[in-house]
Amino acid sequence: MMMSPIYYVIIIAISVIALTGTLMVAKQMTKVEKELTSEDEIESLKNDGKNSSIPLLSIIYAITAVITVILVWIFIF
Repeated sequence: MMMSPIYYVIIIAISVIALTGTLMVAKQMTKVEKELTSEDEIESLKNDGKNSSIPLLSIIYAITAVITVILVWIFIF
């Protein structure tokens, strides 16, 4: 069974969205890290759960993984 062009477009679009989201989070983290002083870094480590980007990245990758699994399931079954 050949993949139709629409599925290629969907896969590429989802990959680009995930990549863009990851780059935006990384850019924001870099910006915040450059503005921190030593004392701010210590406080940041103490309160890591509040301003962490890990939940956002987890959501991005979870959505991408679910959509990838769905597309693979469509083509295998």
